[in-house]
Amino acid sequence: MYRTPYLVFKSARLESEWSGGGTQKGAGLHPALYVVVLAAAHWHYRTLGKPAELTCLLRTPEEQKAIYPDRRDFRSPHEFGRAADLRTLGLSPETSRLWEEWLNLTFSYRGKAGARTALVHEVHGLGEHLHLQIGPQEAAPKMPESFVLHSVT
Repeated sequence: MYRTPYLVFKSARLESEWSGGGTQKGAGLHPALYVVVLAAAHWHYRTLGKPAELTCLLRTPEEQKAIYPDRRDFRSPHEFGRAADLRTLGLSPETSRLWEEWLNLTFSYRGKAGARTALVHEVHGLGEHLHLQIGPQEAAPKMPESFVLHSVT
């Protein structure tokens, strides 16, 4: 995938998922998710002068159950390549709120009424983060081959 100075990855796994080397059978990232994540990272860079850090992309059903042990049937858009998390650690609550607000004004969520594209939240003591998601009714055009980066030098 297109490399950018605006985005860094928490792990090699995330960089592989972003670059198209996913970790789950049949799960790849939704094309619109790249657009939203890159826009969020660009806003972060322009506002704070440093890249945003990607902390979660694809999630296996087992990982989902470990995070939500009391909600075994709850499915996450992370399981379907339609969500990403960005670190908010070190941001003021006001900056986090402005980031979330800008993204929701810029990108509509196509799907469930009342859902948003961006949400700053904390889940089960795992730390606050910016959750980005693509709605189930969002179009998924085929990405051009030239958009995928097969090797990085």
